[in-house]
Amino acid sequence: MGRPKTGLFLNRALVVSLLCLSFALTSRSAPEEALVTHLPGFNGSFPSKHYSGYVMVDPSTGKRLFYYFVLSERIPSKDPVVLWLNGGPGCSSFDGFVYEHGPFNFEQTNGGLPKLQLNQNSWSKVSNIIYLDSPAGVGFSYANTTAAYKTGDNETALDSHTFLFKWFELYPEFLSNPFFIAGESYAGVYVPTLAFQVAEGIASGVKPALNFKGYLVGNGVTDEEFDGNALIPFAHGMALISNEMYQAVNKACNGSYYNPTTNACREQLNKVNE
Repeated sequence: MGRPKTGLFLNRALVVSLLCLSFALTSRSAPEEALVTHLPGFNGSFPSKHYSGYVMVDPSTGKRLFYYFVLSERIPSKDPVVLWLNGGPGCSSFDGFVYEHGPFNFEQTNGGLPKLQLNQNSWSKVSNIIYLDSPAGVGFSYANTTAAYKTGDNETALDSHTFLFKWFELYPEFLSNPFFIAGESYAGVYVPTLAFQVAEGIASGVKPALNFKGYLVGNGVTDEEFDGNALIPFAHGMALISNEMYQAVNKACNGSYYNPTTNACREQLNKVNE
């Protein structure tokens, strides 16, 4: 679905602002050099501290993952740390920051830069949020070789796991906080595969030990055939199609709607689509 032009303009403006920052990747506490103190379109003090930077996950290819970290507006030292992943695949998690549950909303103006306003429903009201661009090539994350952009779900999970270890080395004061992994859309793949790597690392004693508590997926993609076959029962459960229509299409397709093999099934699916 297309994004509003003002949003694209805002994204570019934020990039310019962020590129003016320098980042420290060796500090033993929140790196002050990564502190974000200003965003174009917003006047005033941030409701909590913001940090942003890159984490090297593969020195051999120069693969660096970009993050934007928003501290909780409540009790940062105790509130959960949430890693947020947008889907796609190929969508920047900065979308989540700009359009979805970040600390700001923006309003269109008659020309010029959109104005940022505080979002009263931001997830940062109750949690610390890491917006991660993953894999390399998505959003602001990059690598020094074109070969590094050829990736898959397993490699993405491994890189994100490496990111977490190195990120918590940068921000060790959050290591004891409850940690969650969250995302939407294709993050229905990203989130559980990363959660598996995290759980395996904890079980094998890999350090630092993450205080992993669980994961959240909204509108998640898992498998095309599995998801496709779920659409008809979902439509029926939401009262979008009648009992009679559901029974007819179920009988014609025998519960297999994703790749219909008979004309009778295709005809019933066409009726559903109407």
